[in-house]
Amino acid sequence: MKDKEIELKFIINKDIKERIIADLNYNKTPCSTLKLKDTYYTPTPDTFEINGETVECLRIRETEGSIIFSYKKIHKDCTPIYCDEYETEVLNKEQLEKILFALGYKIQMIIDKTQLTYVTEAFEFAFDSVKGLDELLEIELKNEQEDLNSIYNFVAKYNLTKNDVTYEGIQNMMKKKNNKH
Repeated sequence: MKDKEIELKFIINKDIKERIIADLNYNKTPCSTLKLKDTYYTPTPDTFEINGETVECLRIRETEGSIIFSYKKIHKDCTPIYCDEYETEVLNKEQLEKILFALGYKIQMIIDKTQLTYVTEAFEFAFDSVKGLDELLEIELKNEQEDLNSIYNFVAKYNLTKNDVTYEGIQNMMKKKNNKH
């Protein structure tokens, strides 16, 4: 849905991942695999976090064929939790970084990941593999006729429930991982 991202994120094991992918492949769901490099930027002082939790982010995402600049504002006080999401393609990453640095932003972190994506009429399934983290599955609503219950109905056949949902962003997961070392 344009400028609004409603999704649920699950931490899954390899068996569940393989079962869901097998079902999506059986239904001939179109898929793609991308290597992504996500560079997150934060202002100085950091106003994108509240009590250690990311509530806003600026990101430059590099893929094999494009560079996308994104801003997200997370609305955790709403039901369902959602993000305002604004994206645009960038022609020159270096110039954009110069602008960000001139405005007082700094690089918060860089995350390299592989993302396997399947898209149906109702959902986008994104399986994220990030070195050092558990497997992640994000299921995003693709049309306004669906709601979170349709996601829960889908994942129920894989024994996933509301208790398996994480609202923690990948940035926070990486920060926690890096703080353990």
